[in-house]
Amino acid sequence: MFDSRSKFVKIFGYIIIGFFTLIIIISFGMPDFLSRIGMDQNIVAVVNGEKLQYLDYLKYRDNFARRLKNANSKEIQRYILNLYIRYRLQLQMAKEYEIKVSKESVKRYIRNIPAFKNEKGKFNIDYLKRYMNYYHYNLSGFNSMIMEELIINKMMEMINVTTGVSPEEVNNEYIIQKSKIQIKYCFLSTKDLKKRYKKRISVSDKEIDEEMKKNRGEVKDPKTDRKRIKKKLENKKFQDIKKKLIDTINDLAVKNKSFSTAATRLGGKVLTSKVFRIGEPVKENSKKGKIIHSINNSTIFRDECLLLDSGKTSKVINSFEGLYIFTPLKKIISLKKPSPLDFDRIQRKLESEKSNAIYSSIMSSYSDKSIIIKNPKFN
Repeated sequence: MFDSRSKFVKIFGYIIIGFFTLIIIISFGMPDFLSRIGMDQNIVAVVNGEKLQYLDYLKYRDNFARRLKNANSKEIQRYILNLYIRYRLQLQMAKEYEIKVSKESVKRYIRNIPAFKNEKGKFNIDYLKRYMNYYHYNLSGFNSMIMEELIINKMMEMINVTTGVSPEEVNNEYIIQKSKIQIKYCFLSTKDLKKRYKKRISVSDKEIDEEMKKNRGEVKDPKTDRKRIKKKLENKKFQDIKKKLIDTINDLAVKNKSFSTAATRLGGKVLTSKVFRIGEPVKENSKKGKIIHSINNSTIFRDECLLLDSGKTSKVINSFEGLYIFTPLKKIISLKKPSPLDFDRIQRKLESEKSNAIYSSIMSSYSDKSIIIKNPKFN
């Protein structure tokens, strides 16, 4: 048998460990590493078997360079590559659905591009040639690019046709847009609540001893256990006090008492929010205008805000940071119907939002099923 103390055995053992470590790193740390081995360096990615040429990516990237800052940074180039891959996925999906456009529609579209028209509004082929030279396109390549864009637009139009909104949805959106709400709220932090009842939540040595006698199974190390049990008892007393306070104020809310009465009982800071619309987050009335997450995420706020009369108190919102109560300070909600102009504007907005959401969902589903191998070459 080999001697485990031998230098040869130790070295061989390190080699074996190193080999398996390398396999783990390649398998989990670099998922695309193996798939990129031997790939043509002129290819920037392979999407469902379609090889995306680096030069085509550069043309696509240069079209975005005018709109983005730091276009040459690796971060931006990765972003553009992802957009380019998504662009190719859209075309692949359109091909599956057999969506096509005619050559005549491509020519007609090019002739109507404003950038290729002169001062008199007539098509100028010299403008087109300058554009193609600048972006290194030949006529065939430029026509293909325009055709691809029209195919994607046609696919979007097909979704738009199937997307509609009801008059009720438009009217509800108009009510939301015209709404103005502001609340007054009282906040008592957990820290301040503990300070107020410091004496009542303090725990004596006698109480700790009694607790340790009751629960002998919990005692393992008397030195550290005393601190732990002390905190446990303090927290129990604090939770009992907090519950009684919450119950008292909730009782005031049930009896339709005033916010000022409840705020006096709570004893916190009284503040006002920024004005917001239905569905928008409630923010502090300050320059930074931080979102008040404890109020926003509360079912009490969502259920009671619009129904609560101004000046009347809500129930207590119990959060880890403290206790809140609120009352509407301003509640302007118009039930008027929108004008024909507003109706049309809102209808187009809602239809666009729905179409984009549906299209995004379809693309995400298609992308998840796709096989994508990236081979970026960012300078």
